[in-house]
Amino acid sequence: MEVDVEYIEILQSDVKQRRRFLVKLIEDTVRDLLQSVDKNESPKILFDDGRNSGWSSNSSSSMSSESEGFGTSSSGSREKTLKFTANKCRQKFALIMRVLEHVHGNLVNNLDNNESDFYSTRRSFFYTLKNEDIKRFVKREQQVEWAINQVTMMLECGPWEIGFYTTSKGLVAGDLSLHLNDGRCVNYEQRNCLPVPDVVANVTRIRTSADFVLVVEKDSVFQKLLHDELPASSSCILVTGKGYPDVPTRMLVNLLSEKVRLPVYALVDANPYGFEIMCVYRFGTLNNSGFRKQLLCSEMRWLGVHQEDLRLYNIPRVRLTKGDYKKIGELMDRSYVDSDFSKHLMEMKQGKAEIESVQQPKKRFLADFYIPEKIRLKNYY
Repeated sequence: MEVDVEYIEILQSDVKQRRRFLVKLIEDTVRDLLQSVDKNESPKILFDDGRNSGWSSNSSSSMSSESEGFGTSSSGSREKTLKFTANKCRQKFALIMRVLEHVHGNLVNNLDNNESDFYSTRRSFFYTLKNEDIKRFVKREQQVEWAINQVTMMLECGPWEIGFYTTSKGLVAGDLSLHLNDGRCVNYEQRNCLPVPDVVANVTRIRTSADFVLVVEKDSVFQKLLHDELPASSSCILVTGKGYPDVPTRMLVNLLSEKVRLPVYALVDANPYGFEIMCVYRFGTLNNSGFRKQLLCSEMRWLGVHQEDLRLYNIPRVRLTKGDYKKIGELMDRSYVDSDFSKHLMEMKQGKAEIESVQQPKKRFLADFYIPEKIRLKNYY
């Protein structure tokens, strides 16, 4: 049987031009701060907090508040202000300036270089700071993560563009080859899995014969479907972010959807946290607002597990916890939750279930019937 194979070339942006632009943006920001000091004004940093992501003000409250050194307009504007005022704010301000200094030097020294020495992990940068005078402001790794996130929002760029990458925990199986700009090629197979590349932005060419992408919430379900040979039997690319997905996994799913034009389906637990994981892929998060377009998979469809599946297959529900009810309330407040999603969330209050509960009555029920049949009938949202 002849298999159709697609080869997709990924247009790479001019790295040198982009890095020059970011260098100028940093220099302009620092110049403005110095001018404020020269005028005896308190320096401040302005940036977009990313509320256009569709996340409500309730869901963003954990990220920033007045107590964390931010000011925000009473009108609900997306603009955030970090002021050089109270001691706590000054520490945050100093940490952001140190990140900007590091990023500026890294960009200037690597305008023409896209090799591995341009990149570092947030953790390695954290330990670098622990050996500097600023270490008294850096007690936890999360503080460095916070500062890097603020810088990406200020510069409206991805962390990989300024030299930071996340070690991916995502896994992929299926007929797929990813060619990288350093000459390497990652060849995925239908019966074995490999990690997602740490810097998906470096993909220059994609080869695949797959018909669709299936993103599953959990590694245990991923391994079960891989064992049942779903990538081969359904000609699909199987992906898992092992729970809440990291940046590389989301970026790869976006690439397969936007560039290869493959249909993307999500299979998650029938509980509010599974629903939220699907929404992270589909609608993004506040923390990634500076580069969210490269992570979103707006064409993803929620394949299951739905409440009607629990009724259809007579699957027993588990009682929700107080945390589950609270999470449903938070999800209902988000602007991207439409009437269909609201209906599912309200029905979810009757009880929850995991993907594994749908594996009955046959061992290969998910791979042989449930998944292909729901796709055939277009039973997704």
